[in-house]
Amino acid sequence: MCTVTYFPLKNKIVLTSNRDEKPNRSAQEIHREKGIFYPKDATKNGTWFAVSENGNVIILLNGAFENHQRKTEYKKSRGLIVLDLIKEENIFNALQYIDLQNIEPFTLVIFQEKQLAEFRWDGTEKHLKILDNSRSYIWSSATLYDKSTREKREQIFQQFLQSEKISEETIWDFHHQKTNDLENGITIKRQNTIQTISTTQLVISYEMTLKHHDRLNEYSNPEKIFLNNEIHTSSS
Repeated sequence: MCTVTYFPLKNKIVLTSNRDEKPNRSAQEIHREKGIFYPKDATKNGTWFAVSENGNVIILLNGAFENHQRKTEYKKSRGLIVLDLIKEENIFNALQYIDLQNIEPFTLVIFQEKQLAEFRWDGTEKHLKILDNSRSYIWSSATLYDKSTREKREQIFQQFLQSEKISEETIWDFHHQKTNDLENGITIKRQNTIQTISTTQLVISYEMTLKHHDRLNEYSNPEKIFLNNEIHTSSS
């Protein structure tokens, strides 16, 4: 997994993730636990998309920069690392000190207090990059999509930016688009059972709405999150 997009719209931020995984890893509902909201992985109990009621967001993609050779065993699931970090008041500080040795490589898209960042763990080193929160972005998992495919998906994304009136609804449609490319399209269904099993979207304005769509069972669950503090989405 996954395919993740970030859009700064007028008076709101929209973060959306397609989860490309085996069907037995699906999650039907949004799980709530001590101010944390997330779809819960059916087999490992972690998550790929976590939101806190103070407005922090973490979205997980498998792999760092390129596909890696997997070990037979790791210390902890990457989805549990997401849950560890989202509980922290300052995610960026927590990333400095968290021990990631023997954790499989991953990428995090982080939104905290108007700041957008990309964090990559390549299995040896941490890489944190602060991004321009006034721009739109797409990320594709390095374990599923090679460099050439990621570049093609970036082109599809750029075409969408130029041809559409962007809204949370059209972004949702973008993540649900179907093409003849079942291997590398925005929505996939590969013969080795990896497929797009769900879409999760967070809309942040002066309130937050988290919507999760289990695409295997056609179950959709919107959740309104009440904040501990007011969130402003202006990029200034």
